[in-house]
Amino acid sequence: MEAASVLRVDERLLHGQVLVAWAAALRPRRIVLASDTVAADPSQRAIYESLPSDDCEIAVETLQEAAKQLRRNVRILVVVASPADALRLVERGAEIRQVNLGGVRGPGKRQLTTAVFLGPEDVAALRGLLEHGIVIEARELPASHAVTVDADVLARLES
Repeated sequence: MEAASVLRVDERLLHGQVLVAWAAALRPRRIVLASDTVAADPSQRAIYESLPSDDCEIAVETLQEAAKQLRRNVRILVVVASPADALRLVERGAEIRQVNLGGVRGPGKRQLTTAVFLGPEDVAALRGLLEHGIVIEARELPASHAVTVDADVLARLES
């Protein structure tokens, strides 16, 4: 993963893997949970913003607010719940070069890795990210083997 800003897709949002493993490996100045739903819910927002994190701030922002953060040259880790939200960030002007798929699951989805299962809506959003020239990888933990997600991989999931 790149040393500057990182965008991770994880439907569980902020949890131990993100707050411990990814934060330790990337050493971001900020961790941003980008979710219009969580940002609009004061109770959920307060819970996430009160999570402990060493040496970095945790913030909850709308997708629009997070997209602005990803236009700066600042070391941040942004977490979204779905590939569709990752695409929305890019469409709102986020300067992203790489997306990490960490935990995507759900009924009716096809398995890519032990932690990533993709449905048609996920595949469509990932195709959109590829069209923007974004590199996509599936990786549960920083030390885990990365699986590159390209058009061929997405085509196999659709067949």
